[in-house]
Amino acid sequence: MSRAFSWRAVVVWALLALLPALPFMSKFYLLLAFDALLFGTIAMSLDLLMGYTGLVSFGHAAFFGLGAYASAVLLERGIVSLWACLLFAILVVGLYALVVSFFATARRGIYFALLTLIFAEVVYTFFRYTQTFGGSDGIQGVPSPRLIGDFAIDTPLRNYYLVLVYLGLAYLACRVLVTSHFGRVLVAIRENEDRARFLGYNVQRYKMAVCMISALLTGVGGALYPGRSAFATPDLMLWTVSGEFIIMVMIGGLGTLAGPVVGGVFFVLLQEKVSSYVDWYFIVIGLVLIFIVLFMPRGLLGIRDLLGGRRWRTTA
Repeated sequence: MSRAFSWRAVVVWALLALLPALPFMSKFYLLLAFDALLFGTIAMSLDLLMGYTGLVSFGHAAFFGLGAYASAVLLERGIVSLWACLLFAILVVGLYALVVSFFATARRGIYFALLTLIFAEVVYTFFRYTQTFGGSDGIQGVPSPRLIGDFAIDTPLRNYYLVLVYLGLAYLACRVLVTSHFGRVLVAIRENEDRARFLGYNVQRYKMAVCMISALLTGVGGALYPGRSAFATPDLMLWTVSGEFIIMVMIGGLGTLAGPVVGGVFFVLLQEKVSSYVDWYFIVIGLVLIFIVLFMPRGLLGIRDLLGGRRWRTTA
């Protein structure tokens, strides 16, 4: 556990906690910061698959969307407890992730990615054309969840601190995982799956476990989203959303934990600023990604290692 605590991570988290005190942090920027930290945390959970295990998932939007729908369904029906929403989201996403991981981890490479995409498209189509859950409009106008008693998470400031706690707990969980024996086995599977299997490790079981962990972290993030936006729609499950999560990981740096968070924050801020000037902002984002892949293959976090003269590691 001592290796899971980094003084740099604690300092950064403390600075983020002080961020709302800055004079320019209006409600708009608090909501933007919420999005940046939420998607950055989801990108970090995806990096458990991409960076540490070598599995590319195009289905994380389904985990995110299912978590959002699970929370929105309860809120719409008057169950406003945040804890009930989180537990229901964990149950729904966990059952779905168990099915997906069982079939997807039996395949390697592109076949794993395609299976996650196919399952996600099935879920998207179901919610898109099922009127029970609002069809294409989704579930709109849900009330704010309550933390305890009558204490509602109904302001941008409260939502910001909620997602900040989510970021801290998710980082701690991921840090403990990747620094453990389990994390070292994941890296061994990434480097040479056949050799890991020859050494006696049940490779599919390890891959299923990390898929479940990554999915549940993403689902919890999805459960927090309706409290900020007051809706859950099928658009949250589009395959393009999964693509954005992958882009965030690549921008920040594969095989790290802090990198995807940085990549998520960078992506959300870049998207917001560029889209306020032009409609074709994805072209700009694509050019930025091409530049990073060609000239900064280690991502934005790799700049830190280059400046410090350190070798890149997969446990940052």
